[in-house]
Amino acid sequence: MLEILITLILKKSIEVILMLLLKKIWAWLLRDESFQCLNHFLKMQILILYLDWILLKTSLKSLPEPTKEKDSHTYS
Repeated sequence: MLEILITLILKKSIEVILMLLLKKIWAWLLRDESFQCLNHFLKMQILILYLDWILLKTSLKSLPEPTKEKDSHTYS
């Protein structure tokens, strides 16, 4: 009987402590400063991934060579 009671008290205590820690973590994460920092970091990561994708997609051979010819078309 006493062992069951101690086990229940211990489980409830751990549950309460974890809930308090979770609330503090959420409060810290949802602060405006933390949110702005995380938001900026995420935007930078997306930009880096996009630039990496563009650079991998574009090879040096597919870039057009600059031409020095003048257009022979005349507009009237």
